[in-house]
Amino acid sequence: MEKRVIEYAGVPVGISVPDGDRIKFIAVKFPVIELDGGTYRNIVELQLAIHDHMKKNGGDGQAIFSHAANALSGSPARKAFNAA
Repeated sequence: MEKRVIEYAGVPVGISVPDGDRIKFIAVKFPVIELDGGTYRNIVELQLAIHDHMKKNGGDGQAIFSHAANALSGSPARKAFNAA
């Protein structure tokens, strides 16, 4: 595992870092701060946690997150992962 930028709706919201055999999420945007420090089995589990959190909280009033993509996508060249 390696460090990755985690995006939601094309906006960087945090990074994932290896934590033993899991990954740890470090939030850099307030709408996902409640997930900061959480550990996940894999990037898909992290993606689902962010997606569910944003859906549950209505994007926390952040208009920039309201146009989240429905497709799972990422950018391997940038080592970014879109959780939307």
